[in-house]
Amino acid sequence: MRSPLRARVVLAGCVLAAAAGLPPARPARGAEPVKLLKSDQYEKRVVAPKRGRVLVVNFWATWCEPCREEMPALVRATAGVPSKDLAVVLVSIDSQKTGPTAVPKFLATAKIPFVCWLLKAHDPQPFIDSVDRSWDGSLPFTVIYGRDGKPVAKLAGQQTEKSFSDAIRKALSS
Repeated sequence: MRSPLRARVVLAGCVLAAAAGLPPARPARGAEPVKLLKSDQYEKRVVAPKRGRVLVVNFWATWCEPCREEMPALVRATAGVPSKDLAVVLVSIDSQKTGPTAVPKFLATAKIPFVCWLLKAHDPQPFIDSVDRSWDGSLPFTVIYGRDGKPVAKLAGQQTEKSFSDAIRKALSS
């Protein structure tokens, strides 16, 4: 039950803010929580639901500077491509200790519009192998899947808007 005094204090604050020309205070809202992904769920939960569209999966972490730096390039490269043709999914390799807080905070601050999964694994190697046996686990790493759900491009290391755009355009045209 709210106290009448608290309600009056909040109301007074709103009145003072309005008088000062400030927007009304709103409760702080955190970013949506990321979805947890177990090592054996990648194909079923990330790739399979996107069949029929080109899928870009970007593997990254908040502690990875090149990962953070390439995010705006990925956003620009995918802007304007209809969602009926292209899906973009992020998979964070951040730890379970820091990821649930750090990942949504970064995505909200950087205004990254993509769905994000957080890997839930004590040992990431089985997950890495399930994604691509040739991937050594270094970040950032991006896999682009064709409409049939099969990989058509693998981009290791930090990418540019042009490299993302070229790979996406090639996947869309095949």
